[in-house]
Amino acid sequence: MKFVIIGNGAAGISAAEKLRQLDEDSEITVVSIEDIPVYTKFMLPDYIGGKIARDKLILRDLNYYDKNRIKLMLSERVESIDSNQKVVKLESGSIIEYDKLLIAVGGNCVVPNIEGLKEIGYFTLNSVRDADNIIKKAQKGKKAVIIGAGLTGIETAFALKRLGMKVTILEKGARILPRQLDEQSAQMLVEMIKKEDIELFLERDIQRFIKDNGFWVEMSKGERIDFDMVVVCIGTKPNVDIVKGLDIKINRGILVNNCLETSIKDIYAAGDTAELQDNNDVGTVSSYIWPNALLQGKCAASNMVGQTQEFSSDGGLSNAVRLRDIPFLSMGMINPVEEDYESLVFCDKEAKVYRKVVLKDNIIKGLILLGDTSSANILSDFVRKGKDISEIRNILLEKDFVQKYKSMT
Repeated sequence: MKFVIIGNGAAGISAAEKLRQLDEDSEITVVSIEDIPVYTKFMLPDYIGGKIARDKLILRDLNYYDKNRIKLMLSERVESIDSNQKVVKLESGSIIEYDKLLIAVGGNCVVPNIEGLKEIGYFTLNSVRDADNIIKKAQKGKKAVIIGAGLTGIETAFALKRLGMKVTILEKGARILPRQLDEQSAQMLVEMIKKEDIELFLERDIQRFIKDNGFWVEMSKGERIDFDMVVVCIGTKPNVDIVKGLDIKINRGILVNNCLETSIKDIYAAGDTAELQDNNDVGTVSSYIWPNALLQGKCAASNMVGQTQEFSSDGGLSNAVRLRDIPFLSMGMINPVEEDYESLVFCDKEAKVYRKVVLKDNIIKGLILLGDTSSANILSDFVRKGKDISEIRNILLEKDFVQKYKSMT
């Protein structure tokens, strides 16, 4: 059996590892456009800010691939996929045969169509090469503008601030991180951002970028800000360019069923490039989250070897990150609108701690933990398992919840 994986990110490497675990003898080939082995993309802002060295980003070194008999082809770009002949053609001229193929090429950064942006030049953050370029530019400049106040935008702002730059974040929406935080916790984070001397403008439409004795951005409310560099962080979209020419079903991403199979036999998709039905929502969902990409890779691998397994996002999409050394976790439904949901909240602004648990019939449907994530493992497990918390709801938000809960079990 010949397994081929296009993409060496979270979904790709987890699939390769699972394939080798389930099948000791088959050929496994991983094709990557990157020039280094798999690395932790979510730590790129830490690399930019000088908190970690470049080599510390690497998750698996080349010896690991050799030891596990995984053929890793770096700096290779896919030209086309022939699903009839079951081959992958590379721009270098190489042709790779496959029996089962997994597409795990991730997403591409979204770039807004704003007057002057392309002319003055901009950066995105989607690879270690992007991070290298941002560092080089930051060493020469003093002022940075970040477009977008999502996770990547805020983390990049903190990173550039650590390098001594004056940083301004421009956000089109009314508040930051609407999918990860509720209004109260978002406002707490805004206050933390401003205390770092980072400017934050909300509800700002950018009118244009101009070069006029320097670089300037003009906004809809009349403000004019000068800068040396711009980093666009308004999100990503599934990379579906790789399947152009294939008769494969695509919506926003490559459509897959619960076994991560595409509409073409023996071709699977996982991670940011895939779009599947979510058990906790209506319609389809693309998940731009590292842990879910790892799970999808493993699930796809199991199905590729014939062990049927359906993917579940385990109670909803989740984020667990650190922003300026402040940990936070967001999971499931955090902003319910239906009346049959109940929210339990604890807030200590001085200690920079916020906890919120969303309940429905004493089942946790969502949670936010900001500043203190000590209860994250237990509470997120409750979400996944649909545990009835009637007997412990009165201690859910307490600081020593973990100790109290363990003493009861």
